[in-house]
Amino acid sequence: MAEHHPKSIQDLANRFAEHGVSFGRMADAKMPFTRPTKSEALAQGFHVRLAAVLLTLVPSQGQWCLVLMKRPEYPGVHSGQISIPGGEVEAEDTDNLSTALREFEEEMGVMVSRDDVIADLTERYIPPSNFAVKPFIAVLDRMPMWKVDSKEVAEVVVVPVADLLPDDALRNTAIKMGKDQNQEIHLPAYRFEDHIIWGATAIMIAEFVAAWKKTFPDPVATALDVR
Repeated sequence: MAEHHPKSIQDLANRFAEHGVSFGRMADAKMPFTRPTKSEALAQGFHVRLAAVLLTLVPSQGQWCLVLMKRPEYPGVHSGQISIPGGEVEAEDTDNLSTALREFEEEMGVMVSRDDVIADLTERYIPPSNFAVKPFIAVLDRMPMWKVDSKEVAEVVVVPVADLLPDDALRNTAIKMGKDQNQEIHLPAYRFEDHIIWGATAIMIAEFVAAWKKTFPDPVATALDVR
């Protein structure tokens, strides 16, 4: 629901409602390969786990920003990566949105209402971890006080939307991988400060960016004005 948010956010929600599928396709077109869908993974016999994430817009210093997080270093495929807060569907969750809201509160220490959720994005299957992830977009009217779970969150990363809008913001980037960071791949990624945002997180952000740019005649000016 977007009725209590600024007009720009209402316009964004309406654009998602009308043309949401097309923004997912725009994001896919920016990637060098096509990821399998959940259905395709299931058909191939993979044990697909379900998850949901919450991509949240917040105002900061007069402009709109997206809230991401850096994962701690741990022995897993997403160790140290920049990601969107969220996690695996649990038996207690009534739907994917319940998962996204619960996980956001557990990881970030901030409760987000269903009324603050304005849209959803394309479900994405992540082969390295066998997760099918459903993203949602929420909007908060002020920057909250984060009370993060340090086991899950090493750092809160608040990225200005304006930084993501230039045509070259998503660019081919060398990414170090492996236990000793001795492997290198090249993939489209966003850079913010000393962070590299890649993989499924970059695809979801690219989908959000496509919607933002298609919604507003002057996307940068809207990103820099939270009224």
